[in-house]
Amino acid sequence: MDLASIYYLGVTIALFLIFAAIVARTYSKKHKARGEEPKYRMMDDDHPKETDKGGRDVRRK
Repeated sequence: MDLASIYYLGVTIALFLIFAAIVARTYSKKHKARGEEPKYRMMDDDHPKETDKGGRDVRRK
């Protein structure tokens, strides 16, 4: 096994570990509510209330 093969193997393993960390973080219960929030926020804009007309309030939390 030459040095280039070892390098490519290391990069592959590192990228796989990064991918596994992203998947674990995305599907963890701790971050699920935070990840789902933009989906529900988009649905709120479909039916704006009378008081919300006139533009989007960017200060909303």
